[in-house]
Amino acid sequence: MKIITLTATLLLSFYAFSQSNLKGKVTDEQNHPLFGASVYIEELQQGTTTDYDGNYELSNIEKGTWKVTIRMMGYQTRTEHLSFTQDGTTSYTAILKEDLNSLDEVVVSASRRSEYLSEIPASVTVVNEVKLQELSNSTTNISDILEFTVPGLAVSTGTFSNWGQTLRGRSLLVMVDGIPQSTPLRNGQLGIKSISPNDISRVEVIKGATSIFGNGGNGGFINYITKKPNATKKIEGATNVWGTSNLAKTNDALGFGVYQSLKGNLDRFNYYISGSYEKTGNKYDADGVVILPTYGLDNTHIYSTLAKLEYQIADNQKITLAGNLYKSAQDTPFIPVPAEFEVLNEEGEYLLTAGYGVEGSVEGQEPTGTTLINGQLKYNLDHILSGTTDFTTDLYYQKTENIFFYSDKFENGGQSVINAEKYGLRPNFNTSIDTNSSMDVSLTYGIDLLKDRTNQGLLDGRLWVPNTEMLSWAPYLQSTLKFDNRWVVKAGLRYDDMNIDIADYNTLPYSPLGDGNYNPSVAVEGGKIGFDNLAFNVGLRYIEHQEFIPYVSYSQGFSIADLGSVLRSATADNINDIQLEPAVTKNYEFGFLSKFNNFKFEAVGYYSTSNLGTGVVFDENTNAFVPSKQPQNIYGGEIAIDYISNNNALQIGTSYSYVEGVTHTAANKNALTYLGGDVIAAPKWTAYVTWKPTEKINTSLRMTNLGDRKRFDPYLNTNDDYTFRHTQFPVTGYTLLNFSIAYQLPSNMSVALGVNNLLNAYYLPARSQWAAPLRDFTGAGEGTNAKLSIHYNF
Repeated sequence: MKIITLTATLLLSFYAFSQSNLKGKVTDEQNHPLFGASVYIEELQQGTTTDYDGNYELSNIEKGTWKVTIRMMGYQTRTEHLSFTQDGTTSYTAILKEDLNSLDEVVVSASRRSEYLSEIPASVTVVNEVKLQELSNSTTNISDILEFTVPGLAVSTGTFSNWGQTLRGRSLLVMVDGIPQSTPLRNGQLGIKSISPNDISRVEVIKGATSIFGNGGNGGFINYITKKPNATKKIEGATNVWGTSNLAKTNDALGFGVYQSLKGNLDRFNYYISGSYEKTGNKYDADGVVILPTYGLDNTHIYSTLAKLEYQIADNQKITLAGNLYKSAQDTPFIPVPAEFEVLNEEGEYLLTAGYGVEGSVEGQEPTGTTLINGQLKYNLDHILSGTTDFTTDLYYQKTENIFFYSDKFENGGQSVINAEKYGLRPNFNTSIDTNSSMDVSLTYGIDLLKDRTNQGLLDGRLWVPNTEMLSWAPYLQSTLKFDNRWVVKAGLRYDDMNIDIADYNTLPYSPLGDGNYNPSVAVEGGKIGFDNLAFNVGLRYIEHQEFIPYVSYSQGFSIADLGSVLRSATADNINDIQLEPAVTKNYEFGFLSKFNNFKFEAVGYYSTSNLGTGVVFDENTNAFVPSKQPQNIYGGEIAIDYISNNNALQIGTSYSYVEGVTHTAANKNALTYLGGDVIAAPKWTAYVTWKPTEKINTSLRMTNLGDRKRFDPYLNTNDDYTFRHTQFPVTGYTLLNFSIAYQLPSNMSVALGVNNLLNAYYLPARSQWAAPLRDFTGAGEGTNAKLSIHYNF
């Protein structure tokens, strides 16, 4: 027995001492250490992760040659065959490249945790930093950038307002690092322009109704992820200087801008600070006529700042203090001349002349625009509860001031302003459960606490929308189950409880059609109202083969359909007598991703229903524009195809988006009518070719085509003249070409030229057409215009 024991001990000792070790470091291309990267040997079922400094060590590796896989979300996976000798230590340092063009881009917005795009059973568009930089060579207007890059998003309005730039025919929620920018209690629809593109690391667009972030996102949401303070030196920076001009007519059309960012690493302290200023010149259409200044982008001062201070308390603890300011002020020397239209006959033939600007001023008018302020204190604590759970919480503050143009629709005229202020607290947990089986389980859960105060008045002190305060709390739970690396099932629910306090107020005399017919003022007694809703979502995705990754999903959304529009149009004298009801949206969706060698193909079809509309309609009985109370059914589809050559020198792509919608009365579901242009966008087709003939030159040609949408018939008004109803005006399509070229000078400097509307096409943006009956919003698009910029990094 002693001999057997001794022999076994010797064999075990020999085996132990014949094991090898692996150690090394994992960094990105800027030599930044990557914390949490996985190092794995599949044949041996052995693995580890990197520490805060990017270092790792793996012990007791059998002698032989094994495939080592290093993987990190957001980076290209790297594999290497390494040989391990008896009693030896193998060193291996891996440099991971950012994963910018593959299927597996990382998304954090879809479920408040990092996950691969190919594993999410929903339609998601990610606009990464490379694409943002390329498109920013042509424009600083983020609405134009998203118009081109996001299938399902309506085309840009050509103005500062995003009224009508819906997502799949529904309202959308805009966020900066998860902080809501939209004002759903009184939606001014200016939220898309919330931050400078220079400060954005990537844009994540989640399409379809979603319950994960709550009120306001019946069509989905846009989340701007700002740049991180990741630096290796004590001070690094980027400088961007540009000039712009209209080329159709250059008189007073010159504009300029400057952007500067600084970032640095001071041991465990990191910082990122930036500031920018832009001044635009006059804007002219293709015929050299001054563009309608209402909501205009001409003669505008734009200020933007962003600051992030990050302190690494320990390897698994981090605290971040961040804030940003975005302010625009249009101080134009022009006053608007409204558009003119005439419907010629019963067949609906018409004449439409765009509005334009003439020199002049309105006494006492203040610059129009928006001011957005965000502040956020965020705390991360990782690998708690035996390493199974990551905890994140943030406390945020957001303030909005939207000043609109002068309008004679108010009695004695005036400028309205929306004021909104938000406070929020969001503790969030991500837990991974070890099931000791082929199934991986993760849970995301927490609670959203929000206080939102909003009103809309005139700059002279008159109140249009009363002081409204909302307190809400919303617990949520999202689960992800992965089976055998083949199937992903996601399911979740969210309970929203909203309590709203509305102050006493008097409605404001207002003439919605601008015909001098003012609504009488009504004294309304305020009070408290409440809404609650339980929304859930479920989705299934098959992920075994990247040649075909299909999914199917069902999701619900919940929002208050522009409460302020209801309150300002009230005819009852008590808040309890006003019909207030939240909008609940149900979204059904099927789609798939495919990747064959250098090709990527995505297709999706969807159908959504809602108990209320997301747009406004004119109520002839109350002489007011009010949110639609009729149910809506919306359906559509999107496809996108992209090709990237092996050497990345050539990229070609195209996308097509189609959406349609109908509504009906609650009494008759068969009496269907098409929804207006403020909700349903005309078909959109985009295409691009990006070519790098040399390492120093990068060129891009892009096309945006808007199709026709002519769904409506004219009617006879009280004067026996044919006309079209508000938003129910035909849309005639157009095609725009944009071009850009960038040249790399030294390794840290480049110069770029972008030319928009290359062929100087005369066109009316979609909103200028479907809003024609209002006359105030119909302006032509800008003619050929250019942007010349210089970029310098140090």
